[in-house]
Amino acid sequence: MACNGNTMFGGSLTFDHHVQEWSIFKSRFTQYCTANNITSETDKAGVRRRALLLTALMEDTYRIARNLAFPSDLEELEFSKLLEILDEHFRSKRSSFAERYKFYKAEQRPGEELADWAARVRSLAQHCGFKTELDTALRDRFVLGLENVKEKEKLFAESIDSLTFSKALELAQNVHCARLALQTARAEGGAGAPAAAHDVFALRGAGSSGAPPGAARGGGAGAGGRSGGGDRNSWQNKKCCDVCGYKNHSKEQCRFSEYTCRKCNKKGHLQRMCKTSVKNQFSLAADGCDDDDMIRGKTLQFFNIKIPHIAQPVFRRLSCCWVDLCAAG
Repeated sequence: MACNGNTMFGGSLTFDHHVQEWSIFKSRFTQYCTANNITSETDKAGVRRRALLLTALMEDTYRIARNLAFPSDLEELEFSKLLEILDEHFRSKRSSFAERYKFYKAEQRPGEELADWAARVRSLAQHCGFKTELDTALRDRFVLGLENVKEKEKLFAESIDSLTFSKALELAQNVHCARLALQTARAEGGAGAPAAAHDVFALRGAGSSGAPPGAARGGGAGAGGRSGGGDRNSWQNKKCCDVCGYKNHSKEQCRFSEYTCRKCNKKGHLQRMCKTSVKNQFSLAADGCDDDDMIRGKTLQFFNIKIPHIAQPVFRRLSCCWVDLCAAG
């Protein structure tokens, strides 16, 4: 492809060593010359290529090139010699061990696309000197550095003998696309999904009587009273649980259905819901504790033995922390 008059294909090139990488600029310059048919055949003396290269250098970079060429003049250097000087100066000196350290420490960044992650792995491996082990190293770093667990689990299930770097990238992208499609489907169809049959219910603190969130705070719109007066009335009309007295579940769901009442010693309800009238029997109660304390998991520590209509002392042996205590009533 030849240039037409004074028009040059590819626009203009510039190189500033402060912000640009020499190896990338050199590759672009070679392609620029090829696109404009400026090759070793059409420019045997290299005069045009030397002129194009020198005019592409920014002022600070040009000054460095002139100092490197001293005592020769830049305008008199052969193109191949000029390239050799610039290569020697601007080409980064790298340690293979340091490059491998950065390679093995690399991980996919949050939000980084799989294709971009694969390209970055390739870039990090350029100066590691893997040679024949390149594809294995690329595959291992790509798989082990993945951020998402689903893609990593899929690749972990593959055979290491047959999995290549390109195949690993393809499988990871398939899993990624399927996961996004499933999330979209759930978001579009999950708004009206029914609640699970065995939803876990929560017991609220004393004074709430199982009331809905926001009722104790006066209701209304907002973070706790979003439901409004109609929902509160509906909640108040609900039947209390015969086991514990709360309204947020049924008797069959109550987790205290196997507990023994401390008043009548019968199983199936708490003391607060006991309807039995007990006379002349011992009643074991904790000072300052009630069923709500037991629901919250508080430990009962101090006990009184109440014996109605009996004046004589009563002796009972109690055990506290595996130590026998003799108590007189």
